Amino acid sequence: MTPFISRTVASALLGSLAPALALVVTACGGSKPPPPTTPTEVAIDDAGAAAPAPQADTAGAAPGTADDKTAKVTSCGGADVDLMAALIQSACEVPNAKPDDKPRDVKGALEVTVAPSAAKVTPGGHVDLLVTFVNKGKDPLPLDFVLDPTPRFTVEAYDAKGKRVDVPASQPPVPAGGMPDHPPTDQGTARVTLAPNGTAHVKLAWNAQKMKWAPDKVKGTPPEAGFPRTPAGPLGKGKYTVRVVTPLTNVAEGSGHEVSAPKANIEVGR
Repeated sequence: MTPFISRTVASALLGSLAPALALVVTACGGSKPPPPTTPTEVAIDDAGAAAPAPQADTAGAAPGTADDKTAKVTSCGGADVDLMAALIQSACEVPNAKPDDKPRDVKGALEVTVAPSAAKVTPGGHVDLLVTFVNKGKDPLPLDFVLDPTPRFTVEAYDAKGKRVDVPASQPPVPAGGMPDHPPTDQGTARVTLAPNGTAHVKLAWNAQKMKWAPDKVKGTPPEAGFPRTPAGPLGKGKYTVRVVTPLTNVAEGSGHEVSAPKANIEVGR
């Protein structure tokens, strides 16, 4: 079996041999070899990770060079943006809006939709939801998203009467020992700029299930995520509206949040 040598060890060996190699090459009349480069760390996705690491746009660029900086800026926008991968990058963070800043008017420029992988699902079944932001304008469109500290997309389900069905009807119970004193998370802002006719997309999951409160999970749940819930059986047959509350912010919209919270219809049945 061929022994495995990590890139870091290999780089160290090459670095230690570089002076000797330089003498040999110089003695033979060759040119001076370039200095050994620092190994570049490559982000690798964990199995089941909700926010995959973005594909690097910096191939061939040394850290800290102009090409590297340009690639980081490009990864925060473009014509086809993996939204979650962009929003988790510190390079895409911008200062929070000031209280007196006016929301950006995106009417006629921004279209936000949610498309389910299936229009009908069995009770308790799984559906993927593709949320897409489209710049329909002729100019680049900057979009801001709330970080607390990560971008949060929440899926809500409503029945034909407009009653939310994915939360229990009762108030959350007080867990044994009382509610933990979680300090509030400081919110930040990340910005993605869509090119004209460009899109940004994120895939979410939804299961046609009822939910119940889970007080045993309060300790490990951040307060901004709300009181924890756990599945409590399948939803009954019927037609439901699935609403995705996105972290999009600083845009002008109506009370129905038609821009930041797109909707789709899904039927639950056999």
